[in-house]
Amino acid sequence: MTAHLSDQDIQRDAISGARILVGDMLMWSDLDSLGVPLAAREVVRTAIAAKRPRRVLLAGPRAGLLVDAVPTDVPVDVLVRALPDARLLGDRAGLHKSADLYCGGLDVFEPGHTYDLVVALGGPERLLGPDSEGLTESQVVARLAALLDDGGRLVVDLANELGFTDLVAAVPDETLESDAGWHTGAQGFATRHLFARERAGLLEAEGLQLEATFAAMPSVDAHRVLVHDAALGNGALRDQVGFHAGKAMDEHFATTPMLREPRNVVERVVEAGMLDELAPGWVVVATKGADSEQDAPGYPALVVAEADADSRWSTVAVIAADGSQTVAWADSRTDAETSEGTVSRGLAPLAPGRSFELDLRRACATRRHAAIRSRVRQYAAYLSDGKVWTTQTAEQRFFATPANTLVDGDRLRLADPSWRRTGVVSGDDALVRGLRDFARRLLASGSAHPWRVTVTPDELTITLASMAGLTVTEAMITRVARIEAEVASTVDGRPEDQPELLERNLEQGRFARDLPAPDEIGFRELLTHHRVISRELREKQGQVKWLEGTLRHRDRYIRTLERVIERYEDTLTYRAVEAMRAPRRIATEKAVAVAKSTAQDALPPGALSKARQLAKRVLK
Repeated sequence: MTAHLSDQDIQRDAISGARILVGDMLMWSDLDSLGVPLAAREVVRTAIAAKRPRRVLLAGPRAGLLVDAVPTDVPVDVLVRALPDARLLGDRAGLHKSADLYCGGLDVFEPGHTYDLVVALGGPERLLGPDSEGLTESQVVARLAALLDDGGRLVVDLANELGFTDLVAAVPDETLESDAGWHTGAQGFATRHLFARERAGLLEAEGLQLEATFAAMPSVDAHRVLVHDAALGNGALRDQVGFHAGKAMDEHFATTPMLREPRNVVERVVEAGMLDELAPGWVVVATKGADSEQDAPGYPALVVAEADADSRWSTVAVIAADGSQTVAWADSRTDAETSEGTVSRGLAPLAPGRSFELDLRRACATRRHAAIRSRVRQYAAYLSDGKVWTTQTAEQRFFATPANTLVDGDRLRLADPSWRRTGVVSGDDALVRGLRDFARRLLASGSAHPWRVTVTPDELTITLASMAGLTVTEAMITRVARIEAEVASTVDGRPEDQPELLERNLEQGRFARDLPAPDEIGFRELLTHHRVISRELREKQGQVKWLEGTLRHRDRYIRTLERVIERYEDTLTYRAVEAMRAPRRIATEKAVAVAKSTAQDALPPGALSKARQLAKRVLK
């Protein structure tokens, strides 16, 4: 009996079993550059805990990574556009009772059933392929809403056209210049993203009622800080929102030149109550055909997830509206501590407060050395205070950098006390480490400061430390860099890379960052700087052209001399002299050879060697 394959079987991937749809990408992978959306995972877990779904759809590569958050006895469908991603997610969904994989675009996705929970992350850019029919964000929401049962929930992220990341970045988004930007200008896609005022109308048009809105930072593809729209009305949470959101933005743009200080801009936006209007994106939770005020889950007020989702050192902090915190490991381990080598970390709650690094940066922006000196001295006194750094807390002092320090009234305190390193670091070394870390970050971001443009991080560290009366030596910098390389290699799980990390660490401190001048914090000033650099480049190019011309002149002069020599060699006199010299040279060489042979035959053995030795003594 011969077996026959159906059309449905022919359209399945032989490895993962995924159904191949139009819009599939066989050689592309989104997950090569994307991580688990840890912050969104907490929102999805809250939604599932409030109402256990009958069936779940995870649309998009980052949403597919949330398959572990869905109970294994709940059927789940996963829709991605890249075949390598479908195979990877198929392995992660293997423990589920029922898991169907689809590879293709949302525009042709027709599963034949509806869902109680739909999670879609990435927007049209991640849900459609180059062969798909272009869709706007409103059309995507409409298709997702059509897949929902009455009373079902939709969790979707939306990009903000007026996000402040585009307002402060000095360079355009590099992904738009790569293959990932294929959708830019493509037919069917919107020419811009949504504004905040358009969000509610978009949901209402599809019969969806808003349940919760989270400002997503630092970007739509990497939202690891989610802020509930109601959190900004709580004065106790506002400082935490400003600190953690600013820190996420600062880390995201750590090596990117900025038109404005990102941390400062974020805190100003939070203080003005405009985070919802100016956030880079939103994570929205909406229900279909049900009153959102009934049985609304207790969504967190603030979710803070660390950048490296795959690291066993990373944590996720969930802060409720009443200020209570829950801290857990990113990989959902249940133990309370992790350690390796000399480094250890526990699950400690995050402290509220205002960033000390932001205060120090603002002081640098004023160009007033007195203001900078007072804050540096306050920081130095904090690191050398024996009452703060006792035998129980001394192992935390190495991690008390300005970025991890909070201002609490007139005193300072540690923002994240979860890190420890065995071996007490002196107050002077901790000061050098903190100021050097601050100097690297300050110069890398192109922030304003009162020193020369060519200052290096190590030179700036020496200047700042001298304000506190500390003389920084090369040995101190090397010692601190060695500890930083040790900690970094341990956290990365590659201790063999410590020598390379140490060399890179020292190199980053010795060389200036080629960034605009400290006063150039606007587009007009950056344009002026660009013109100055262009003029200098033209001058150097002129010098190169002059040197090339001089070299060509000398080449022509050498060729002229070679031709003159060739003409001399062709003359009769030159050939006659050469002809006369040749027989004389041959006759002379033969006469000398005959004389040597005759002398050796006539003289007794060893006489020539004795004669040479005698001649040497006489010549001396």
